[in-house]
Amino acid sequence: MKRLFPALVLAACFAVSGAYAAEGQVYVDLQEVFKRFYKTQLAQDQIRQQQTDIKMERKDMEEEVKTFKEEIDVLRTDARDQVLSEEVRENKRSELEEKLVELQKKEKEMIDFEKLRMQQLEQQNTRMTKKLFDEIHDAIINYAKAKNYVSVTDRSAQSRIGTELILFIDPQVDITAEVLASLNEGREETLVKEPETKVGQ
Repeated sequence: MKRLFPALVLAACFAVSGAYAAEGQVYVDLQEVFKRFYKTQLAQDQIRQQQTDIKMERKDMEEEVKTFKEEIDVLRTDARDQVLSEEVRENKRSELEEKLVELQKKEKEMIDFEKLRMQQLEQQNTRMTKKLFDEIHDAIINYAKAKNYVSVTDRSAQSRIGTELILFIDPQVDITAEVLASLNEGREETLVKEPETKVGQ
């Protein structure tokens, strides 16, 4: 009995400690919060619009290149047309050379344009993603402090090989819904369930 008593006391201490940890330790699905945050969805709309603008601008440039190629085909045919005088054919060849140089410039401009615009869009996406995560982090910290939680763990964290680090948690210690409600307060009607374009991915 004497040996049993210290063991019972120790077990009781661990039980109290475990209860305190369960009460003070909470979890949040950071990726879910990010995806369903109304500002993320607004950012997604902005990214989608810019992607559309880039496609339309490229299409206009492609049409211009197509016109150049058609003109080049005509000049190439005329430059070989024996019905025309040598002087006229020579002029056509000169025009053809000029058009070929212009075509190369236009094609390079199109490639450079798309590369630059995609780089700019990627940089903007990175800045927006960081800003959104910073705001979410602040909201989580403020919520945790208000509730006197000891710590908050991201339940969406993954290992290097893409497996989940946290396999199961009790829903009672998951504050994802509460954090989302705080972030999206007054914006519920503007939200979409599953945005198509994911900012930051």
